Parts: sequence; C-alpha cells; structure tokens
Amino acid sequence: METHKILFESLDKAEMHFEAGEIRNGQKLVNEVSRSIRSEGKVSNKLRHRFNLISAQSRYFNDISSFATNPKRNEIIKEIEVLISSPIENPKKHANAIHGLQTKWQQLDQTSKPAGREQWESFKKLTDKAWEPCAQYYEELKVVKISNAKEREKIVEGLLKYAQEKSSRWPGLIELSKHLSQTFQLWQTFAPVMDDDFIKLKSAYQNARKPINDEIRAQETKNLKLKEGVIEQVKLINDEDTKLCIQKYQKLKRDYQNIGPAGKKNETILWKTLNESADRFYEAEKSLANDELKILETIAAEVNKDGFSIAQAKEQMRDLTKTRKAPEFLKLQKDLKALEGKKAEEIISQKVAVYQELTVHIESEDLSKTSLDKDIAKAVQLPAYLDNIDKIKESVVMMELMAGIEMPAADNAIKQKLTLEMLQDKFSQAISEKDKLKGLIIAFINNLKAKKLSAAETKLWKRAQTAMTELSKNLP
Repeated sequence: METHKILFESLDKAEMHFEAGEIRNGQKLVNEVSRSIRSEGKVSNKLRHRFNLISAQSRYFNDISSFATNPKRNEIIKEIEVLISSPIENPKKHANAIHGLQTKWQQLDQTSKPAGREQWESFKKLTDKAWEPCAQYYEELKVVKISNAKEREKIVEGLLKYAQEKSSRWPGLIELSKHLSQTFQLWQTFAPVMDDDFIKLKSAYQNARKPINDEIRAQETKNLKLKEGVIEQVKLINDEDTKLCIQKYQKLKRDYQNIGPAGKKNETILWKTLNESADRFYEAEKSLANDELKILETIAAEVNKDGFSIAQAKEQMRDLTKTRKAPEFLKLQKDLKALEGKKAEEIISQKVAVYQELTVHIESEDLSKTSLDKDIAKAVQLPAYLDNIDKIKESVVMMELMAGIEMPAADNAIKQKLTLEMLQDKFSQAISEKDKLKGLIIAFINNLKAKKLSAAETKLWKRAQTAMTELSKNLP
C-alpha cells in the first residue's frame, strides 16, 4: 500500500510538471511509475486508471514535441547538405559549423522527444560526410601538435638546466623575472598540443619553474623586510628643523628606491606607507611657509604707505627661507627694487635741483636749505674768484665729454686736449667719476670773477647744468 501511495504522488507531481510546461521532468516521472507498475505486476484499478490518464498526457506531449521539432531537425539536415555541397574553405571554420549543427540537434533531443531512427541515421550519415574535408586539416594539425609538444619539452629541459646552473649563486630579481618572462613567451608560441600532452607538459613546466619562482619569492621577501626597515627609519625622524627632516627623508627614500622589488602586491602599499610617513614633514614645512606668506602679505600691504622702510622690509625678508621661490616673495622683491629705484630717482632729482640752483647759493651764500657736498659747500662760502673763464670753459667741456653731450665747434681744441687727458686717466684709474665731477664743479666756482655771474659765465653754467643732469647719478 505504501508503494501505491508513492506512485500516486509521483503521478501527481508529473501532472504538475506538465501544467508548468516542464514536459521532460513530467515524462521522466511517468516512465519511472511505468517501470514500477511492471515490476509490481498487479496494481489497483484506481492506480492503473490514474497512470493511463497521465501516460496519455505524456504521449500527447511527445506527439506535440515531435510535430514541433521534426521540421527543425529537417532544417539542420538541409544545412548539413549545404556544407557537403559547398564546404567552407577554412577547415577550422568548416569544423566549427558542423559542431554548431550537432549542438543544435543535441539541444532538440534534450528538450523534446528524441529523433526517430530514420531521421537520426540520415543526420549521422550526412555529418560523417561533411567531416571529410576536415580530415586532412586535422591530420596536419596533429603533426603540428606533436612537434609543439617536443619544443615544449625542450623548454622544460632548459628551465631545469638554468635552475641547476644558477642555484649555487642566483642572479638578481630582474634577471630571473626576465628569464621566466622570455621563457613563457617562447612557451606560448608552441601551441596547440594534443590534449594528453597538454596536461602532462603543463605540470612539467610548472615544476621546472618552481625553483626559480621560489628564489624570486625569497628575494622579494628579503626586499620587503629591507623596505619596511627604511620606512621605520623614516618614522623615527624627529628633528626640530623640518628642512633637515626632509633632507633625511629624501636620503632614506633614495635608499628605498635602490632596493629591488618586493612583489607587485606589496609595492603599492609600501610606497604609500613610505610617503605617508613623511607627510608630517611636508605639512610642517607647509605650515611654516604659510606663516611666511602671511608676513609677505603684511609687508606688501605696507609698501605704499608713509613711513615704510625698505631696509626694514628687506631685513624681514632675509629671515624668510621657505618662500624664496614663491611668486609672492618674488613679486614683493621686484616691488621693493622698483620702490628703491623710485626713491633713488627722487633723491637724484632733489640733488640735481640743488646743483641746478648752485649759482643762487653762490650769490647769496645761504646754504641752510641745501644738501651740497661739504667740499663744494666750502667753495661756495669761500670762492677763490680767480677770474679765469678758460678754466671754467674747460670744466664745462670736460663735463660734456663725461656726459657724452655734443658741444659747440668752437670748443673742439679744448675737446681734443681733454679727450687725451681722459684716456690717460682711464688707463691710470687715478680718480673716480664722482670725484672728478666734484673737482670740475669746484673749479667752475673758484674760477668765477665775482658772486654775480657774468653773461658768459651764465651761458657756460647752463651748459654745465645740462651735463650735470646727465651725470646726476655721480653728483657728489
């Protein structure tokens, strides 16, 4: 009774499979029940009635399946016939096409009632016929595979010999890795091989590489420890001077880079850790640089204000060591230089103005509001009044020569005489240009006739004023 109960349950499950469209699963259960009933012999009418009903459903689906799939099988047969009548030139592609059609046929057998004997035999006969153009190709391919296997055997032997010769004193990582890479590339060129040879040769190849790979791993492990040691040294750097810290780090970094590889999976992590260990130095350096930038900003804000001291600004900037190449530093340096030039020009302009008014001072002897050189001021207060217009003229012409100013043709004789003197002075380097100009001004004053300049002296003084403007930087 228990057996009958199980059979009823199997028939119920089969019916459920049919309703869900799972035809093959349902038919499988029906066949199992059929075998059980035959082995049992005598079963209840109720069970047999139930079996007959479900069995009829199974046959119906078989008929439906055959009706649907047989035309598809006939189409596959027609495709095989086309391949026979018009083979694909490329044997490999031709073989792939046959494999494709065989796969289609198998899928139909798996999802529906298997093909009838006549239909199957027709397909089998045509498939065998379609394979004939590929026979020569596969025979030739077999020869190639056998030859490739022999070459791969040589590669294995070469690896074994290399490991034996080098094991007493292994080369460095680069050479070992390069040798394995080159060997692998050569190995890849000798493909394909027979399936049986493939498994055997693969195992032999891996075993031959193992001693070399082991040595590579050993060297990488050694390098790993060395690099970790360098990183620990970086972590111990703790000088107050951040610049010194960075210098020490950079030296250790060079040591690190001189150590060989530590394995691809380790290198990225190690390099990141190394740089992160030094971040604190650069952060501190950055902080100091930011402080200096604030100082530069403060100085820059004061540049055009009254009472600004260029000398004091320069003194402050002299202590700034972190920002010397910063755009802010270079700009401020440029601005200070320009301001210095401007102030120097102002000083020169003031000095020129004083000398332009020298005749007024001579006539009044009032030097309270002037900044004349002490020797020139003494000459103004106590002039010799030598009344020598020729000496005055020589003084003016010499000023014009020094300034590169064209002079009247009437003074050519004086010009030639003084030019020679200038050449002699050039070679002797006896006196500076500033002292010479000072002497010429004093000579002009001392050779006047009286306090009030004559018309000729006034004319010469105007020429002297022009020359002194050109020579302003050397005014005493």
